[in-house]
Amino acid sequence: MLMLPIDTFVGRFLQHVLPRGFNRIRHYGLLAAHHKRARLAAARAALQMPESQPVTIEAAEAFLARVSGQDPCRCTHCLLGRWHPIVVLAAAPGCRDGPS
Repeated sequence: MLMLPIDTFVGRFLQHVLPRGFNRIRHYGLLAAHHKRARLAAARAALQMPESQPVTIEAAEAFLARVSGQDPCRCTHCLLGRWHPIVVLAAAPGCRDGPS
């Protein structure tokens, strides 16, 4: 285990503390926002990795139909008609989870 004198340790530690008014730059180099897409594509090509596939967002009705095998909008009484939204209720002011 390497032991450092106190003044050396404190000096090295304080090199990582930013002066007041400075902002830390979190992403630079490969992950810089300006060239991020092109540089990540070049890194994938260099590592021979496949292109990432975007995640498709499935609608709730389509998900329920796929999982249950039944149409969630079909009328449960007559099995012919379909449910249609008439009014969309907004959350009450000050309510975090919406109407209950």
